[in-house]
Amino acid sequence: MTRSLPEPALRHRVRAAAAAAGAAALLVTSAGLASAAAPTDVQYPPPPAPTLDVNVLQPICDGDVPYLEYAVTATGTTNDTVTITWQNPAGSDVVLADLPLTGRVLWPGAVVGANGEALDWPGWTQQADGTWVEGDEFDWVRPSVDVLFEVNPEASATVAYPPSSPSCATNPEGVTPTVKVDTLTPTCVEGVTYLEYGLTVTGTPATTTTITWDNPDGPDFVQEGVPLRGRVLWPGAYPERNVDLPASQGWELVSNTWQNTRDYGWAVGTVDVTFASSPAVTVPVTYPQDTAGCVRAAGVSGLLPRTGTEVLGLVGFALGFLALGTTVVVLTRRRRA
Repeated sequence: MTRSLPEPALRHRVRAAAAAAGAAALLVTSAGLASAAAPTDVQYPPPPAPTLDVNVLQPICDGDVPYLEYAVTATGTTNDTVTITWQNPAGSDVVLADLPLTGRVLWPGAVVGANGEALDWPGWTQQADGTWVEGDEFDWVRPSVDVLFEVNPEASATVAYPPSSPSCATNPEGVTPTVKVDTLTPTCVEGVTYLEYGLTVTGTPATTTTITWDNPDGPDFVQEGVPLRGRVLWPGAYPERNVDLPASQGWELVSNTWQNTRDYGWAVGTVDVTFASSPAVTVPVTYPQDTAGCVRAAGVSGLLPRTGTEVLGLVGFALGFLALGTTVVVLTRRRRA
């Protein structure tokens, strides 16, 4: 026999069930909304770093006035101007700000008149009688100078003072710079190959030179900003003799000195060498031959062996000689006995 609930109780149970169903639906909806609103875990790559490329960098002479032509390209930045800094190694820099990305600038120390004529040049001073003498506060921009370009990133380069030509002079009128090589000696010192040199310059404030070794089959070997007199390592030479160097890396004993003949074989023999101090002079030099006093350690009267293998050979020879002497002594004693 089925019992019926009173009507009020039935209505109560129906309402409770509906409320529970509504709450469950609300929880599902809320969870869905929360899930949709949750932040994602996507990782975006960082933007590329800004770059600056110097596309054009050309020293020029125009109307007897030295200029630097330039063009830079910047990426990853909205900056559309460049700051050019001529870097003085011993004093205040020359800074040119808010310049266009392409243009040309006057070389520091040069002075131009109202009609574009050259009035002064870096490294020169005009006397009261009108004559010119070497030296002023801009000596440091010749024969070369480091220049820094800044947009947001930065780039630097070394530029050489533009040379004079028959149609354009970058020095005062009537002054002809000269460079004379008065010392040029290929030499070997304690088993290392060098070139000793000395320059005399006139008509230019240059205090350094750039040495270029002419490679007829590839890139030249350049030594920049060296003194007007001194000694430089020969291209491909190793700065120490009493070592063992692997032949697999191109090392070979040439005239009893270590030389990388794989990369610098062209430097063994006679090579044209240019000394550039505005102007430049080119002279031939020849790889030094082995001499009795070359491969010698400081304070040692005898010559060094050519390689470490030879050292072991000499040691073995000495031990063998000692053993032979010992055998002779033993035999002599036995005979006497």
